[in-house]
Amino acid sequence: MELGLGFNSTSNSTVVGSEKIAPAVVLGLCCLVGLPSNIAVIISIACEWNRNLSFTLKLMLNLAVSDALTLCLAPFLMYGIWFGWKLGLWSCRFLFFFSYWSLYVGVLTVTSMSVHRYHNVIKSRVTNRMILHRLERRHRCLQLIGIWILAFAFALPVLFTQGLKERKNGLLRCQRTVESQSVKVTVLLFEIFLGFVIPFLTMLTCYLWLHKGLSEKAKSSNVTTAPQDQAPRDTYRKRLLISIVVAFFVFWTPVHIINVIDIVTTLTKTSHPDVHSQLKSFRGVYGDISKTLALLNCCLNPFLYVFFSRIVIKCTK
Repeated sequence: MELGLGFNSTSNSTVVGSEKIAPAVVLGLCCLVGLPSNIAVIISIACEWNRNLSFTLKLMLNLAVSDALTLCLAPFLMYGIWFGWKLGLWSCRFLFFFSYWSLYVGVLTVTSMSVHRYHNVIKSRVTNRMILHRLERRHRCLQLIGIWILAFAFALPVLFTQGLKERKNGLLRCQRTVESQSVKVTVLLFEIFLGFVIPFLTMLTCYLWLHKGLSEKAKSSNVTTAPQDQAPRDTYRKRLLISIVVAFFVFWTPVHIINVIDIVTTLTKTSHPDVHSQLKSFRGVYGDISKTLALLNCCLNPFLYVFFSRIVIKCTK
């Protein structure tokens, strides 16, 4: 999740080269397309807040807010790519802390959507639904607040590991600056497990159990009299969850593959210098691509969830 000003900068002056144009253009498009679309999702859902809004739509609103906050940093990142970081050390740390914070909120929100969908299937088998519904209403607001608090805790290491480093071209770069190998490896493992492995396994597990639960309900509906639109609704539920899991996996896997490469590069710096140099070259070429994919996920989310919004509203009320 080392996003933003980790893009390579190899020119010897402030003249924009091809290696700077590509990431800057992608960031600009992400900001121009993703930010307005996320704001539109926020406004449209917020206008319906007092109309017994479903918890799934509240999670969608939470996701749109986190994505919008991430994309708001794009102008600062583009400026840093072109001209180097000139805003000082503490602005570097705090801006990247807020970036990580919003990214973790997005990851936890997507995970909560999967857990909530699975929970709805389990809830249908509980006899006393009224008591369960009251408990849910009390704890859902706490769950939304808890997502932001937990993401805040996950992002705290950025304040202590982010710093400024002068590149060969003389420009400053805002990046992770940790001298201790053990600390760097620990932070990277922390990001990999909390930012990808645990959330993805949770989503995948929820989807598999959800698919099993819906299959059982479909079989029972053949025996009992079920609503005629139940099967289409269940189909769209599965499609929505599949889209969430697939999008998360596609856009975040490359970022954490680069994190794994960073770990191996750190551990082989002195023991295997040849392997270290090869991995460092590979990371320099493909690291930027992985970061842009992660930012593109913030642009895709509003289109992905709005596409299913009408069906989600019908299925979750």
